[in-house]
Amino acid sequence: MERMRAGALPQAIAAETEASCFYHPQSRAAVPCDECGRFLCGLCDIEVDGKHFCPACFESRLISNRLENVETRRTMYDTIALALATFPLLLIWPAIISAPAALFVVVRRWRAPLSVLPRSRVRYYLAALFAVAEIVGIGFVIWGIARIPRTGPT
Repeated sequence: MERMRAGALPQAIAAETEASCFYHPQSRAAVPCDECGRFLCGLCDIEVDGKHFCPACFESRLISNRLENVETRRTMYDTIALALATFPLLLIWPAIISAPAALFVVVRRWRAPLSVLPRSRVRYYLAALFAVAEIVGIGFVIWGIARIPRTGPT
């Protein structure tokens, strides 16, 4: 959710005939809430898709999932990729499936939004590094097994 006027300071009431904010009686009302009709100052106004909501109405719509364009959670694919690459280190056989899966997640979701909070791509780098190391390790194990001389029954 982006707000162009995020945290706008409210203006003080200049005359007694002006409407005041429902939540801040000393502040001048800027817009009414489209849901309940309460007057809101610039600080209390939450604008979503051209509609104005007070904090209470916004929260009730958020809880009831009636706001389509507000993102409340995000899948963190970098953490999934890192988990796919590191958990199989405990056992060898899951790495055969999870290492390529971790590389797939890294490549497929590289440009996906990371988080609502600022994060770096360090988890992607680590996941790719671990996955490639596991694939190389599996390759060495297969190569080593193939190099064992086979002896027939004597």
